[in-house]
Amino acid sequence: MDKKNEELIVAGYRFATVADAETARMEEKKVKNLEKNLDYRKPQNVLLVYNKAIENRVFWTPVGLAYLQKMQADMVKWGIPADKIQPVPLYGTFSNKTENNSSIRRSIASRKPKVEYKGRFITSVLVNLILVFLVAAMFVVSWKSDVPNIVNYRTAILNEYSEWEQQLTEREQAVREAEKQRNMTP
Repeated sequence: MDKKNEELIVAGYRFATVADAETARMEEKKVKNLEKNLDYRKPQNVLLVYNKAIENRVFWTPVGLAYLQKMQADMVKWGIPADKIQPVPLYGTFSNKTENNSSIRRSIASRKPKVEYKGRFITSVLVNLILVFLVAAMFVVSWKSDVPNIVNYRTAILNEYSEWEQQLTEREQAVREAEKQRNMTP
């Protein structure tokens, strides 16, 4: 085997890139460190480390994922309930090559639940009608209110000015009458 191929092989896996192989080598060191320092006599400690490794996405490559599976099997063997053990997460997808396979497409389609859209459509239409009614009611309320707002500010200002003009005209009339009476009485 040539040196380039040797760089791609880690723990029995051949990786596509040197970077992936390096990541696997780092994970291999993490696994060795964990096996050296982890107290396997206490299953709760193993469960805690396992959960933290999954939560923090410590392992990505098959090397680390295989170690997580080994931890899973050990915990089941020690009597930890299966519902407390999280499944090993896979962060990659495998569907690119299989989407064209008709049997896989049928299997995926059979697992999807059938959704009833008719009821949702009717509910959506009713909610939209209620919202339209509420918006129209808001416009009516703002149009009929005495407080000036964006809808009726022009009318409110014109009414206020015409009221002032009428009051001013009445005062002028009263002043003129008072002057006439004063000028008439000598």
